[in-house]
Amino acid sequence: MRKHYLPSHVCHVIALSFLILNAAWVLSAFGADGFEGEFYSGEGDAEYLQLLDVSRRMFAPDAEFQNVAMLYTPAWNGFVEGPTWGAWWIQNSYGPTYCALPFYQEPLITFLNNAHDLWFDKMGDGKRTWTRDGHELVIPDGQLCDAAAPDWVVPKQGDGAVAIHDWGMEFTAAGLLMQAELLLISRNEQAIARDLPKLRRCADWIETRRDPENNLFLAGPAGNLLAPSYAGWKKPDGTFGKAYLAGLSITYIAALDRLIELEKLAGHKDQVQRYSKRRDLARQGLPLLTTDEGYFVKSLDPDGTRHGVYGAEKHGYFEAVSNHDAICFRVADDAQSEKIYRRIVSIPELRPHDLIITNCPGLDDMYRPPTGWLWKFGTWVNGGHWSTCEARMVMAYYRLGKYDDARRSMRQMMEFTKEFRMDNPLVDFGAAVYQPREPINLCYDSFGPPAAMVRGLFEYRYSAEDLTLIPHIPPTIARLEQHFPVRFGGKQLYLATVGNGPVTSVLVNGNPWESFDGQSVTLPYDKTPDEAVIQILLGAAKPMPFVPRKPSPQLPAVPTLEDAPWTIEQFPVIAANDLPLRIGADSNGQSCFMGHIARARVFSRALSDDEIARLARKETQALDRDPALVGDWRLDVQKNNSLPNAVGQELSAKVVGKLELVDTPEGRAALLSGEGYVEVQNDPKLNLRNACTLAAWICPQTQAAMGARIIDKSGVGTSNGYLLDTCPGNSLRLIVERGTLSYDAKLAPGQWVHVAATADSHGGLALFVDGKRVASAHQETPIQLASINARAMTLADFHQELVAAGLGESYEAAHARLAVEYAATAYERLERLAQGKLARLPAASQYAADKSYFSTAAKLCEGLEKTIQSYRDSEDPHKTRVCEIWNRLLANRESQKTE
Repeated sequence: MRKHYLPSHVCHVIALSFLILNAAWVLSAFGADGFEGEFYSGEGDAEYLQLLDVSRRMFAPDAEFQNVAMLYTPAWNGFVEGPTWGAWWIQNSYGPTYCALPFYQEPLITFLNNAHDLWFDKMGDGKRTWTRDGHELVIPDGQLCDAAAPDWVVPKQGDGAVAIHDWGMEFTAAGLLMQAELLLISRNEQAIARDLPKLRRCADWIETRRDPENNLFLAGPAGNLLAPSYAGWKKPDGTFGKAYLAGLSITYIAALDRLIELEKLAGHKDQVQRYSKRRDLARQGLPLLTTDEGYFVKSLDPDGTRHGVYGAEKHGYFEAVSNHDAICFRVADDAQSEKIYRRIVSIPELRPHDLIITNCPGLDDMYRPPTGWLWKFGTWVNGGHWSTCEARMVMAYYRLGKYDDARRSMRQMMEFTKEFRMDNPLVDFGAAVYQPREPINLCYDSFGPPAAMVRGLFEYRYSAEDLTLIPHIPPTIARLEQHFPVRFGGKQLYLATVGNGPVTSVLVNGNPWESFDGQSVTLPYDKTPDEAVIQILLGAAKPMPFVPRKPSPQLPAVPTLEDAPWTIEQFPVIAANDLPLRIGADSNGQSCFMGHIARARVFSRALSDDEIARLARKETQALDRDPALVGDWRLDVQKNNSLPNAVGQELSAKVVGKLELVDTPEGRAALLSGEGYVEVQNDPKLNLRNACTLAAWICPQTQAAMGARIIDKSGVGTSNGYLLDTCPGNSLRLIVERGTLSYDAKLAPGQWVHVAATADSHGGLALFVDGKRVASAHQETPIQLASINARAMTLADFHQELVAAGLGESYEAAHARLAVEYAATAYERLERLAQGKLARLPAASQYAADKSYFSTAAKLCEGLEKTIQSYRDSEDPHKTRVCEIWNRLLANRESQKTE
């Protein structure tokens, strides 16, 4: 786990507060009769029940823990891999998606579908091309991708020596499996009819790699799921070709299991026979990939060399990924699964921190040597930890009854969860985050283990005809109740167990159910009630009352701004960051200023109007000695690429790119032509939390349509610092955390002008041109809170209108509900922090964690608003009706404002 370099006494206080709060957290959930959590109740193993409840809480708005809605993006109205990863990956989402699918409800189902569409909309068709490093390649028909976003796709593994990479063969198999499982659970005939042809193309593409001589599948470098750890076959001439990849066989078989059931559901008997034959042939090849001990190798070269035989002199590592997947997806039978597990247990180094790593010992067969931080053993795809893999490992634990392994896994994940450090991969063999410089971390992969904790309890094997529940209940739990539904087509199932041992009786809605045996319960679709409360009795247990708690139909109230318990630390006038200060460019080195800049100043207080006027008149003697003057870069003298700060020796600037110091009628100045800028290294003195003044003399040219930066210490697209720029065009704009202020200054090209901006500690913002105030605003309440309040209230009314129109079960109603719930949850977090009920994080992490709740609420609101706007010209009757309701609501609210 990442170390926060804090003074020892602070570390002790934080650790003690975690211990106290965690103890209270566990004890408070237990009454005299057992455990009562938000999503689980029961009797018996207190810690395990608590871990289950927290796992499920991560998939709903939660004031304490990071949760999956934080990975929503309005860009495609769907999930995104993470705040620092702007796309949707197959490998990373594989474990969490598979495990969460049974209990995902709207709008999460739509979010996931839209994310999957990024892959399938851009899948290869034998015509679509992809250009990399100057080479244009035709993507084979049926090939999916490593990752995709609306405007790009990477059909091969995109890291490493991409020029020698094969197409992402196992990516395609895993994508096929996930979408087939999604459709099999939903049983939506329209969606199945739309997607089945695409899924067949994926399967047919993989089938082209079958060797008819041995029924194994050929894949070249980086053709595996956890690419580019696999190099294929290193031929005698030193080049890399195709080998037989075990993971491809295993994932393809599991995908075909689900594709076959989909074909049955669609009534396509010929396709059922076709893919059943292919699956059976693929299974016939598995013995060639199996060691004498019963586990799978990683790959088999055409010359017979096996990779991944543990203890062998060459390639003597154990490959975890294909082996735990074989157990998870029941490609391996019970006996073989036990053998695989025993081998895993015999290698303690595979789980040095209770989380599975990809392989052990290190790989000796990559196409690059295992040197350097990324490629060395223990960091990335060579012995690093991936929580998407951990999800499948936890499913394997449940299948085999290894509940303490699952407990230890989730317990270790909680160490990252409590610190808002749900990063992936986890480096140092699973002990530390990949991006330690971020104040908090979040990746979709990290939701894999909690999702597996939930799915593993009943496994949920969906078929065309029925759903099979296989209870895997730890013997330390005497009673278990799930207070949330599981999906089975349009049906909703609430599950509970009593006792331990084999299944001896089943009740559905209080009535005896006959379709069960000692290990499982079968629910034929046509016989299962639309809402089924299912109690499974184990051993000698007797029935107990079970009434699942369901969400209230009423939406939570969003607090008024007056009642919101926010603090200046949570919503400062100006946010702090670790970015450099730049003169003439943004944080990405873009939005470059064109023209002259002279004497840029930064003060840590808001100067008065009279003081700004004196700056413009160049009457600066007193202000030059002002204690609040942080930086005064006169941009007139350059020494060894350094531009001095007139305030003192610290905070000198450097030139980045091309920049000239030239003589002008106003004295020496920097001439910027769009190819360079001035940069001051980050320093605590530059983090101005309460107030600031930004001022400069400029002689602009005509700027680009989006304007250009004058003084900038803010991340692009954020308000996490401060900036003064000319957006749009030759206007003037100030951005700080508290708000944005713009003015159409019409800055004349070729004319010198003094520009300034101030932000005071009470939320007052002002812009000045040549010493005169030209615009001002007062934002006492944080603008983010005001915006979210207004939008959440609108969506609450919209939800009510949808319910009244009989559309309460629609995706749009669910999205509106989630947005309102999230806004309420964000305020609940502030309330609990104010009451001391949540352990505090280090300052930078605390700020980022709190802000993530409000940014998520804002994105959920924005995404639904954009989605409804996209319905404007739709011919779909449902979308047209939803749009009419939305427009009528907005019109009514607007008329109320004018009355």
